[in-house]
Amino acid sequence: MIASAPAILAGAALGTGVAVAVAGATRARPDLGDLLRRMDAGRLENLEPRAVRGADSVLEKLGGRLLAQVGEGVVRLPRQELDLLGRSPAQHVGTKIGFALVGLLLPALSVAAVALAGSSLPVTVPALGGLALAVVLWLVPDINVREEAANARREFRYAIASYLELVCLERAADAGPSEALRKAADIGEGWVFSRLRDALTRAELAGIPPWVSLKQLSEELGVPELGAPADIMALAGEEGAAVYSTLQAQAASLRGVLLTDAQSEANNASEKMIIPVTALVIIMSLYIGYPAIARIMAA
Repeated sequence: MIASAPAILAGAALGTGVAVAVAGATRARPDLGDLLRRMDAGRLENLEPRAVRGADSVLEKLGGRLLAQVGEGVVRLPRQELDLLGRSPAQHVGTKIGFALVGLLLPALSVAAVALAGSSLPVTVPALGGLALAVVLWLVPDINVREEAANARREFRYAIASYLELVCLERAADAGPSEALRKAADIGEGWVFSRLRDALTRAELAGIPPWVSLKQLSEELGVPELGAPADIMALAGEEGAAVYSTLQAQAASLRGVLLTDAQSEANNASEKMIIPVTALVIIMSLYIGYPAIARIMAA
């Protein structure tokens, strides 16, 4: 007996319904990657709330694909600066690609302008010019990132000076080394204290002393000013040393260094203003004195 088409469809529908019911009644197996991401204590985004990022741009996707093809070693990313600024390698490479594309297109626009004027240029001129400009603009994002990272490190140092003072106050209130580091980090606000709280929470979850995590953070970000207080607190935590006066001296020394750097920057800014001010005075003098000089020469 050959089953009819309606009977086949009805049997298929019944089998599908039974399979769906059984799958819904049984416990679903969790995704392994999601479990590992939630259990990994080294991922900072799981420890401190982060700003929600928007969808990846086209350039960032291109940067991710380029990194997947050639690797970070070929591109030579300033990884330490990117970690300090909180930027992904794909985002940075995408920015470099965008700058390089602009460099390639600018000579083409100049050729179009010359063509509208009724002239023409050899093909080799815009081609070589576009390649040279693309190479130059490819390096511009690296320079910008290093400048921004230098400013971020300066801000980090100012925050560390305040953090040392807070740790001193916590130690004066008979707080233990680990407790003093944690409470001082909880008091502060801003991205620097957020990174400190991340490091301390990571140390707590990983079962390592907090000063070890702070030392690692100072090496990762290239901020040695954070490594010195971490070593001091290690003496207090491991050997029970009294470090209140040492912390105060370290904070005073760091403030003195920051003040000296600020004065040096102010002096450099004043020196840079000498040439524009001198040129402005000369121009104004010529503007005022030229009519009188012209009349004298005419007479």
